[in-house]
Amino acid sequence: MGYFQPLIFFVLAAFPFLFVSPSHSSLDHDDVEIFSPARQDGNVTLSLYYETLCLGCASFITNDLVKVFQTDLYTIVNLRLVPWDNADIVGDLIRCQHGEDECYLNAIHSCVIHLWPDEKTHFGFVRCTEEQRLKEVPVRSKEAMWRNCSDQLGLRVDMIKKRYATGIGMKTAILNPPHEYVPWVVVNNQPLKDDYENFVKYVSDAYQGETKPEACNAQSSSVGSKNRRMGTKIHPGCYAEQS
Repeated sequence: MGYFQPLIFFVLAAFPFLFVSPSHSSLDHDDVEIFSPARQDGNVTLSLYYETLCLGCASFITNDLVKVFQTDLYTIVNLRLVPWDNADIVGDLIRCQHGEDECYLNAIHSCVIHLWPDEKTHFGFVRCTEEQRLKEVPVRSKEAMWRNCSDQLGLRVDMIKKRYATGIGMKTAILNPPHEYVPWVVVNNQPLKDDYENFVKYVSDAYQGETKPEACNAQSSSVGSKNRRMGTKIHPGCYAEQS
């Protein structure tokens, strides 16, 4: 457990959670086919509460959540990414489950999400950094953990550093029911708990539009992870009680 002195960093009461506005573009990554049709009204809100250095979160983001953008499910989803789920405020310190580096990277993610609300842009950055975490790529410094990704995506480093220095910090809202671990996935205020890898089914069921996308017809078996862990509390997530 690590502590982060928030001299450059404040938890803003006006922003108890980070809200990401929907965009109208899709994710372009490598040579996979990406859908980018027009968005529709009445989209389903898909929220992910995560920690930047939790391996379970890295796996879910890079292997499961990314597939929202590789199918037409993206046309009915408003995606919210909140990188502060197991962080606590202790006096004037922010305590993160995986130490000061995680506090720092959580803040950087918050800055990028705020500066580039377009889902294509900030999800690309989040995915890139989490891929490095999943591969346990050695880095020279905390900044090197994300600079490689910002350079790849053409995100201005000076803007990120300036926003970080002005004190953007976000704390997860008080969830009801409280979260138990991360990744914690919520669809229209309904926590999916241990069935979070099956999020496609819940998004599809929650969508009230007349015509559902093909991803819904295909069901989550072709979109989510094949390694379901139903009926057990043991999964590669990071539990809040361990923070």
